[in-house]
This record gives sequence, structure tokens and C-alpha cells, in this order.
Amino acid sequence: MLKSDEMKIWLNYNQEELDYNYNQRELVTNWEEYLHYFDAESKRVRAKLNSQLDISYGPSKDQTLDVFPAGSSASPVVVYIHGGAWTRTHKDTNSFQAEAFVDAGVTFVSVHFGLVPNVTLGEQVAHNRTAIEWAWRNCRDFGSDPDRLYVAGHSSGGHIVGMMITTDWEKEHGLPANLIKGALACSGMYDLEAPRRSYRNEYLHLDDEAVELLSPIRHLPDHGCPLIIGYGENEHEEFRRQSQEFAAAWRAQEFECQEFDLPDLNHFEVSQQFNNPDSPILQAMFALIR
Repeated sequence: MLKSDEMKIWLNYNQEELDYNYNQRELVTNWEEYLHYFDAESKRVRAKLNSQLDISYGPSKDQTLDVFPAGSSASPVVVYIHGGAWTRTHKDTNSFQAEAFVDAGVTFVSVHFGLVPNVTLGEQVAHNRTAIEWAWRNCRDFGSDPDRLYVAGHSSGGHIVGMMITTDWEKEHGLPANLIKGALACSGMYDLEAPRRSYRNEYLHLDDEAVELLSPIRHLPDHGCPLIIGYGENEHEEFRRQSQEFAAAWRAQEFECQEFDLPDLNHFEVSQQFNNPDSPILQAMFALIR
């Protein structure tokens, strides 16, 4: 229990409490089991589905993506942005999500990108913008409709999704303003001031300018796409708060937003829901796409 206001560094947290709230491995001690599961399931799905793997979408060796075509003419396409605290995991361990999307007639694109600290967080965001543009320009080559492009992501990938849907695609990139038709963001962080004050800034190296530039909630657009927000009942308080506040901010702009508090799920179990067609978040996503 806090003894004085001076000990608080963010909301009602002292340093130890804030660091705990941004460390999933402290809350979910068997986290390695989930990572092994994601790896094994991704290998299974890559063996099962037709795919085009390791396509380059930019000059960096890290800018590669995998395409899992739905196999139907003019299918919708979902660009998936993986999590991993901005520093780890890979598209190769994020193929398992493709199964549910392809089964629903949706082409699935799994993106890899430069990881912190090899790149800055700003550069990572830029990589993903390039991947979105690549998918929009090239999706007809794998049978998808550029006018039916959606984006999805989990954890730090949820943060990147937030950055994608608050990008001014027309002004900054000369692309259609409504390039992204809808989004699914789960367990993300949408204001980086709290992560900056936590131990995570030892590798993120965020300053005032970076927090302002890279916090989606500070750049709400004039016109926002439909958004689905999800988070687990058994997640850290801060991850739940971040999602709840971003959903509230989106609705306050009078944009469409569905919010799902997923019962009994921890952070890694929320990720598993991306290949669970019975999950409320996927049911909502498929309804949005249809």
C-alpha cells in the first residue's frame, strides 16, 4: 500500500507497481508454454494452407510478409500485426491466426518488421505503414479487393493498429483517406506515457516528442473506421485501462466501436482468440467484414 502521494509516479502506481503492470511475464508465469503453442500452431497452419511466404515489401531485410489467400475472387484482406513488446516474435510464429480468417473467406497477411532496439519505435510504425500500402497496392495479385482492406493486431501489435487507423493516409501518403475499412485491436497500448515511465523505456527510449507522436489516442482522426477493441478479464489493470480509454475516445468522436471484455482470459489467451471462430472478437470482425 502506498504511504504518500510522493511515491506515486503514474495514476495510483509507484514504480514497482507500474513496472509490474507492463510486464506480462510477471502475471502469466507459464508464458513460455504459450509461445511454444503459437510456434507449433503456426507451423501446422503453414503446412495446411496455401501461402506465399517471405514476400519483401520494403528495402530492409526485416520488411517481409506472408500471404494466405482466401482462394475466392475479390476477397477481403486482413493485415495482421504481431505483438511481442515491440522487441520480439516474428511473422513465422504468427501464422496460426490465418486459419480462422481463410476459413471465413478472408485473405490473411502476416507482417514482419524491424524490432526495437534494432530500429526505433517510430521506424517500426513506418515499416507497418509501408506494409499496409503494399497490401493495398498488390492485393489484387492474390485475389483480394483493395477496397476491402482491414487491419488487426494484438499487444504491441494492437498499438501499431492504433497508429495505422489514426494515420492520415491521404495527406501523408497520397492514398485514399478510408484505405482501412475496419480494425481489430486487442490488448494494446494507446498512450505511451505510462510505458515511458515504466521499465520498458530502458529499451524504448521514448521522450516527450516520441510519446506525443506515437500515442494513437492523441491523434484521433476526423473520420474513423469501425473499430473492435478486445482485452482479457485476467490481464493487467493497465492493459485493460488502455483499451477501455481508447474505446471511449473512439466513441466520443462518434465513430463506431465495439468493446469486448473477454471473460477468464489472460494476455496470451487473448492472442489465441484470433484463431477461434467462436470468439466474440472474431464473430464481430467477420460480421464487420461481411
